[in-house]
Amino acid sequence: MRAEFVTTTPSRDAPPRDTALRGLALVLGAVLAYSVVHAGFRLAASSSLGEEDPLVNLAVQHLRLGYAAPRPPLYEWLVWAMQQVTGPGIAGFLVLKYGALIATAGFIYASAMRVHGQRVWAFLTVESLALIYQIAWRYHEGFAHEIPTMAAVAATVWASLRLADDARPVSYVALGIAVGTGLLSSLTYWAFLATLVLAALLQPALRARLARRPIVATLAIALALASPYLAWMATETASMHGLTRYSANVWKNLGKGLLDAVRGPLFYLSPLIVIVPLMFPGALATAMADIRRRPNTDARPDLAQLILQQSMMGAGLTVLAALLFGMAGYAMHQLMPLYLASVIWLMDVARRASGDDPLRRMRFARFAAGVAVLALTVRLANMFVLDPVCKICRWGIPYDGLAAELMARGLPRAPSSAIVAVDPETGGNLRARLPGGPQVYLAGVAGLDASPARLAGHPTAFVWRARPADEASAAALVTPLLPPGIHVADAAVVSVPWHHLWRPTGYRDSRWHVLLVPPARKP
Repeated sequence: MRAEFVTTTPSRDAPPRDTALRGLALVLGAVLAYSVVHAGFRLAASSSLGEEDPLVNLAVQHLRLGYAAPRPPLYEWLVWAMQQVTGPGIAGFLVLKYGALIATAGFIYASAMRVHGQRVWAFLTVESLALIYQIAWRYHEGFAHEIPTMAAVAATVWASLRLADDARPVSYVALGIAVGTGLLSSLTYWAFLATLVLAALLQPALRARLARRPIVATLAIALALASPYLAWMATETASMHGLTRYSANVWKNLGKGLLDAVRGPLFYLSPLIVIVPLMFPGALATAMADIRRRPNTDARPDLAQLILQQSMMGAGLTVLAALLFGMAGYAMHQLMPLYLASVIWLMDVARRASGDDPLRRMRFARFAAGVAVLALTVRLANMFVLDPVCKICRWGIPYDGLAAELMARGLPRAPSSAIVAVDPETGGNLRARLPGGPQVYLAGVAGLDASPARLAGHPTAFVWRARPADEASAAALVTPLLPPGIHVADAAVVSVPWHHLWRPTGYRDSRWHVLLVPPARKP
């Protein structure tokens, strides 16, 4: 009975290397086609930036060691580098997003090959990502810093499994590169790395790998890659204090924090975590047996158990965070680093529970493909039909018309001019539409804010949304930046019509306050 839970790795009955490479090429080609379809429709629908990207677009006007402490800066660095080629528009964001998705799929496939030892199950593992809402839907609609983090987690899992199978120096180097990149991506990656190390220490065979001398090279490479961020954080003492202090709201948030921790793996992995037991009878019993099983003590490591125990450690870590720091109310996608790799274990459970039944494999593959098509169809309605399909409908906001209106009112399209926005969506989208144009500031945000001295001598456009809810805050933020004799009340209201596939232009409009200030002498 024990042999039922022993996974197959390349050191056992693995397929030939050329077979594995053909499978990897097939997966990368399929995910590339999937990415081109999604990115192509997104470009055709709208050039608007949404959710976190407008703020990132403002931050990366200048390359810095760090941006918003204590968050690592890898995503901003990648965006800045991409924009040197693509400019500040949406194209660079899409290249990064789908490039990371392709890389993630490749590493998940390679990792699954080491666990399953079968190309078809490795392919199904990648396809199973289409049955996770946070990847099949939310990844396309939003996400920013989670993008490089997801690829870094997948790369670290692959490098770890490679090291478990093959302790040559190159495996330690690969792990060091993956870890160093991950340390730059997000703080949640640090939590993932801690759980992965703890899970590895439970198996004697893996402890032996970590105790070898080449692990020093792994640590050195990782620290070298992360050193710019670490050096920057050493100067951010206030942020470090915020990370370590005990929250006064621990008891107030304890119940919600514990609830979030318990439901975290279920919510993040939904609906895949429900579909696997439904489509593979016996999967639930197999999974429970895996969870109850003691850590592997065999001479060869159990890779599936490593992944399972890393996820279990992740769940335990979120409980601990709720107890110690009152962590609660976070978005489920922020837990991605802790549970992404668990899809490999889930599909290994499905493989063992089904007895490798080809009929069940085919049904699962067709179901996952059908869900992917359905998700794309709904996205197309969301992007092209707009309301009433969508709620916010940010893809339809006519920032192009607003940018054109600023130019028509006399704002020079040159680096010597400036735009001061009150909300990040307006500011980030204006920068995207005016490449090589004005410096864009965000009023009231540290590191992105302007000052009267900085604006003096530059023609400046102050822009904020014409909504009752924004009026008071806009006045408070803009007034200190205005030169004497110019007031918020002098702003004009600009109305820009929306466009639609079949509705008449102007069926809906967006309105902004625009206040143009001519250049004044610097004080």
